[in-house]
Amino acid sequence: MKKTAERENSRIGEANGPLMDRRKFLVTTGLAAATTLFVNLGEGRGVALAAAGEPAAKAPEKPKVNLEKLLAEYAANVRYHDLPADVVAACKRLLLDTLACGFGAVGTETATIAEKTFRKAFGSGGKTTIIGSKRQIAAEGAALVNGTLIRDLDLNDTYYGYDPSHPSEVIPAALACCEEARRSGRDLIEAMVVAYEVDMRLNNAFSWAARGFHALSHGAYAIPLAAGKAWRLTPEQMAHAVGISGAHQLTSLAMNSGTISMMKALAPARTAMDSIFDTRLAAGGFTGPTFAIEWLTANIQPKQASVTVDLDPKSYQLVKVGLKRFPLQGSLQTSTEAAVNLAPQIKGQSGDIQEIVVETYPATIKRGVADKEKYTPATRETADHSLPICVAMALLDGEVTVTQFHKNRWKDREVLALAQKVTVKVGDELVAKDPKGQGATVAIRFANGRVVKETVEVPDGQAPRVLSRPALEKKYRQFADPVIGEAGAKKLMALVDNLDQVKDIRTMTELLRKRL
Repeated sequence: MKKTAERENSRIGEANGPLMDRRKFLVTTGLAAATTLFVNLGEGRGVALAAAGEPAAKAPEKPKVNLEKLLAEYAANVRYHDLPADVVAACKRLLLDTLACGFGAVGTETATIAEKTFRKAFGSGGKTTIIGSKRQIAAEGAALVNGTLIRDLDLNDTYYGYDPSHPSEVIPAALACCEEARRSGRDLIEAMVVAYEVDMRLNNAFSWAARGFHALSHGAYAIPLAAGKAWRLTPEQMAHAVGISGAHQLTSLAMNSGTISMMKALAPARTAMDSIFDTRLAAGGFTGPTFAIEWLTANIQPKQASVTVDLDPKSYQLVKVGLKRFPLQGSLQTSTEAAVNLAPQIKGQSGDIQEIVVETYPATIKRGVADKEKYTPATRETADHSLPICVAMALLDGEVTVTQFHKNRWKDREVLALAQKVTVKVGDELVAKDPKGQGATVAIRFANGRVVKETVEVPDGQAPRVLSRPALEKKYRQFADPVIGEAGAKKLMALVDNLDQVKDIRTMTELLRKRL
């Protein structure tokens, strides 16, 4: 049986073939005239209408663009030896940060419920790892529980395309599938690159939020490709996996509206779990629809007759991903940092504050960061999405940390009282300087008329203010040491730093679950 599986993997690898050169890839997709590979979903109104079930406009017959197939071809042709050094380094950096977030949430209620429920419903079989646990589970379960862990603290990475997103939500699935298949560190790097790039490039192409969905919906298209890459499926099988997964998985913005629930942590993890199972179906011969994304963009408001997706194999996006300093919604990083910087100037004088005015971007305000329920949050998830609460904690304590949320600092009377003094408005000067920025200005007016002000245009951790290596190590060690011990944390960090030299990923994943 083992030899049969090895022969099948070898056959599948041969079917994928060597990396195409740029021109061959363009010709294969029917877009050789392009100087950079851009996939146009629709080629004008004709194909978009056909995707919607209407007759195509009369015109000379052209190859129809099947995005599932093109994404699968892109994934199949990602090879470790072709990756630039900065891309490999970015993968290691993102993995270490993501594991830090997972360790930090070990034992939280969200992950505990997710694990217990999965085991009760689907059993405890499997050979993949849950962060901080000695009990293994099926890959779908590992993706669910680890995905919940890394998202729970709201401390994982950020990327701003059309919508703000957390592309590290793809890592638990890539890790679980590589562990199940006993792949190497280089295989994991390939799977990560595939998932990150597809997730981010789709985010660059169109907005889910404009259609009422969360950006994590991109994962339904990216994660099957990571799983397929780890399992060495053929491009045809991966295309079917994307079709199956993408056709039935969309997460609405109701998840982050009003009082925010545990669903914030579960939603991307559930997408990962289902995407892995959908990939298994495709591997077993199950077929999926084509033109799934084209159908959505052509039929859901705001309708787009064509959408352009950049699949240039040499244009890497994951090097642009930022890391978080604070365990908060990405949109709150700059206002919170500004408040932290102002904290020394108000020490002992918080009672004299008359007003706190925060100026930021219209898009940030539109995300509900200062809606009514954010001034008196009912849940921790609402608190870490509340601009008034986070600014108040930062001013009073000089920092905003996971510990503060664990100890329910956001419920304290002095925090709630100071939050009531926060007013949020559009920062015209910020918008004029950088229309697509992330900055914020915090101005504090005291009873005696004194005003202190601080502006942060780029949050700590985002390019060009990349989180330093010492800061990343500190973030990792503060969460990893208590779970797997100082020796285990050091050994795991060394393996991540040398991920491309790891022959069997299980030598790394076993450190996720045991204390040395």
